[in-house]
Amino acid sequence: MIKINKYNKLLSCLIMSFFVGFSAIAQNNLNDYMVMAAKQNPDVNVAFNQYLAALEKVPQVGSLPDPQASAGFFLQPMELIGGNQVANIQVMQMFPWFGTLKASKSEAALMAKASYEKFNSAKSTVFYQVKSNWYQLQKTDEEIELIKENIELLESLEKLVLVKFQSPVSESSAPAMPSTKNSMNKSSSGMSGSMGGNKNQTSVAPIATRSSSANMSSGMSSSKSGLQDVLRVKMEILEQQNRLAELVDQRETQEVSFNALLNRDLTIPIEITAKLELEMLPMDKAVITDSILSNNSMLAMLQNESESYTAMQEKAKKMGLPMLGLGLNYMVIQPRAGNTAMMNGNDMIMPMVSVSIPIYRKKYTAMQNEAKYMKEAINQQTISLRNDLRVQYQQIMQQMDNAARKVILYKEQENLARKTTELLLSDFSTSGANYEEVLRMQLKVLDYGFNYIEAVVENNIAVANIEMLLNYQKTH
Repeated sequence: MIKINKYNKLLSCLIMSFFVGFSAIAQNNLNDYMVMAAKQNPDVNVAFNQYLAALEKVPQVGSLPDPQASAGFFLQPMELIGGNQVANIQVMQMFPWFGTLKASKSEAALMAKASYEKFNSAKSTVFYQVKSNWYQLQKTDEEIELIKENIELLESLEKLVLVKFQSPVSESSAPAMPSTKNSMNKSSSGMSGSMGGNKNQTSVAPIATRSSSANMSSGMSSSKSGLQDVLRVKMEILEQQNRLAELVDQRETQEVSFNALLNRDLTIPIEITAKLELEMLPMDKAVITDSILSNNSMLAMLQNESESYTAMQEKAKKMGLPMLGLGLNYMVIQPRAGNTAMMNGNDMIMPMVSVSIPIYRKKYTAMQNEAKYMKEAINQQTISLRNDLRVQYQQIMQQMDNAARKVILYKEQENLARKTTELLLSDFSTSGANYEEVLRMQLKVLDYGFNYIEAVVENNIAVANIEMLLNYQKTH
């Protein structure tokens, strides 16, 4: 038999030690927010109050039926040998069959345990939601920093392109001038030295004219190309600035969702100082499946419900047995004049015993069958949940493996893209070539960075999901 006082105190101490211990080990924002959610989240409080209500059920079903008392008064005294009876008072206490109250208390206590496991499940679910939202906030912060870094680089590239845009005309025309003068000098010397100078002069002049025209055309072409590059980088900067504004708005929405989990003012800003890091599993993969099946709160809840229906079946069987009653009958007697009996006027006390006769068996049989069917239903539900947990574990591990491969891939691709961008940018700074490739590769750096952040968050959310299934909490 489970004693309610010890049971209640034990579980209350466990809950309080959890909250106090969690507060003591909290070292950064995430732990603080998890403790806050455990205390303030409405879903957690609903489950906790349901558990407390279930605890109050134990003393109700573990108590004896209320005693019955009756009193009767005679309008005219009843004449008896020992006097006149004027009143009759009876008190009766019924006692269920041996073990009935014990079975009732066991059933209620096990249902209270099931409610406690339901509270644990609600708490783990809220913790998972807090972690998931936290990682999403970290993801947005990292993406914002990456966008800002990209905008700064594009602005530097814009300045470099402007320099290239302003220099092509002077650089292309300078070499053309000496070439034209040399041709003219050669033609002058030809004219003074021989009679064939006129032919040389007429042949040189068109060449010089064509050279000058080619240089002017080249300068105009370079000018147009440089202007296109300037406009193109400006368009990309505007695109990234719009993307940055979208991320800022997205973070505000995420803050509202996060504050709602904590059941506090939705406008309170969330400051995150911790950098996004790859989270690891709390234990070795080889033992996680068995640990989930051993520690999962919903499985524990179903186990307690199954045991409670066993106790309910035993209770129904005991209720089909007779109830015993013990009582007293007190008769108030007045003395009668002229009565010489020794007991004249003496009140009478009569002990009584009563037994209930449970001859209507259908209701007791139905109660036992109800408990049996409910237990079988819970057992089948347990089997289904165990299978679902195995499938969920496999899916989560697949998600983690994919995320791990993506983390390695995108990090390496990001590093290679950064190195390539540096080389292309250096080449562009000296020769002005490969501008489009510089711009394209910088966008690759941004895409790979975003994909890397997404892969890390995907891994961390999967780890948080495993911790929820394990009913496992760790500090961060």
